[in-house]
Amino acid sequence: MNSNAPVSETFATADAVSKLSPLKRVRDTGDYSSRNTSKGALVKEAFILFSAARERGLTTDQLRDTALRGQMFPGASYENRQRIWDCLHWRYFAAGTNWIQRALASATAGSANAPLFLSVAYLYFSLRDRLTFDLVTDLVWSRWRSQSVVITVADVLEFLERASNAHPAVKKWRASTRTKLAQSILAGLRDFGVLRGIQRKQIQRPVISPEAVFHLLCVLLAEGLSGRAVLDAPDWHLFLWTEDDVAKALSDLSQRRWIRFEGAGRTVILELIRIPEV
Repeated sequence: MNSNAPVSETFATADAVSKLSPLKRVRDTGDYSSRNTSKGALVKEAFILFSAARERGLTTDQLRDTALRGQMFPGASYENRQRIWDCLHWRYFAAGTNWIQRALASATAGSANAPLFLSVAYLYFSLRDRLTFDLVTDLVWSRWRSQSVVITVADVLEFLERASNAHPAVKKWRASTRTKLAQSILAGLRDFGVLRGIQRKQIQRPVISPEAVFHLLCVLLAEGLSGRAVLDAPDWHLFLWTEDDVAKALSDLSQRRWIRFEGAGRTVILELIRIPEV
């Protein structure tokens, strides 16, 4: 036996992990999509929607009906209301677990731009769109690490061109579609706090709530990661975090008694204490 081999242990019981199984459906694993061509982050609209869920106890069907009738977004045309609902439904409802909706509804007790709401909304905005996930964890992350923080539409277009062989859908998009998509995703990332600036966008580290950390952790555990692999997951790059940043965040969750976490050298011990009802 190699004594230098990493020791990674996850003491979450099989029963606890099995309860997370619906979260396996959260991640978008399909080909790149142009679904985010025009609507961006929709932070204000999402906040209005989930505020109604919290304050009025509306079901998903009732939320949809209220949104489409114009009672939530009265300034938008019916076509735009339909597009808003379709975008928000894909991000926060279509994954098949109401844990996401309950978390976002609870977070509306604060403000739309508070880290609690914004970071959970951002997490699923990214996990539910493979293009956005890859763009942030590849292009944005590499720029951040190299301290080259300016990012432009041209950079995203180059990223799409490089990705087009692995993602055939990109080859079918017109130049105008690629440009609109690049503009919309960058605007969305700005609204979520990953970028700043209007014309000249620069990368910045977003403020991430413990709730968003816990949600990502549970998704990773549901997908079968354990121990050291959790810390090494590229998903944390959504937050522009290094492994040290991840360890600090998990230590904070441990202090909150949401998890048990110990990381010393090659040994990682991770146990869920707070078991979400997903």
